[in-house]
Amino acid sequence: MKRMRRARGWAKWAIACALPLLLGACAGLQRDASLPMNDPNEDVNRHVMAANQEALRPLAQAVQATIPGPVHERLHDLNSNLKEPRIFVNDVLQGRFEAAAHTSARFVVNSAFGLGGLFDIASRDGLRQESGDFGQTLFVWGVSEGPYVVLPYVGPSTARDAVGSIVDMAANPLGWLIGMQVAVATTQVAVSVGTTSLDAVDRLGQLKQAEDASIDFYSFIRSAYYQTRRAELRQAIGLPNVIESPATSELDDPGDASHPVAVGR
Repeated sequence: MKRMRRARGWAKWAIACALPLLLGACAGLQRDASLPMNDPNEDVNRHVMAANQEALRPLAQAVQATIPGPVHERLHDLNSNLKEPRIFVNDVLQGRFEAAAHTSARFVVNSAFGLGGLFDIASRDGLRQESGDFGQTLFVWGVSEGPYVVLPYVGPSTARDAVGSIVDMAANPLGWLIGMQVAVATTQVAVSVGTTSLDAVDRLGQLKQAEDASIDFYSFIRSAYYQTRRAELRQAIGLPNVIESPATSELDDPGDASHPVAVGR
């Protein structure tokens, strides 16, 4: 146990020392949030997306049929509150300290006065949820985007965001906060899988109408993903979170850039 604590202490010290150097090194790198779509593996991605829809559609239909609207709203708000610690950490890593302050305030308000996050009191008071994930952090640090990929179960992503998703799941701060020392990894996985599942089911249900109306649903999802993701990346470097690019040309209604449209993400 002493060795574990000592190792963790050294790890924290190393991160604290290395982070300023890493941020300084990456500060001068080009960070372009308007790169064109890059989908060299479209055939494979289409098959994965189809498999995701087949796997998640029964669950989405069951949720819509069995869970009343008010209960679904409470689950949605709880799911959003569970993301706040992860968003806070990534906002700090990105140097977005004002966003981190907003996130911590949201988490405290909703946890204390919203029955543990079942009610999003903060949004009603005008304190909207910030963006913040490790894929976004890698962008701020200057890591290139890579090709577009559709991940099994998770959904639309890029190579950079796929790595970010893995890090977010493995290092979910909430898992470390509420897990017992012996079962931290299990708790982290349970929290991450639970929030990802709710996102996947929720978004698939929301997109059913768009799927029925789209000539090419794959292209619609890809364009929507790029549009909303680029808006988040721009926000991370202090630019307006709305961007016009070739990726949005297929969309009649871009929608709210603060809520990415994606199947299973």
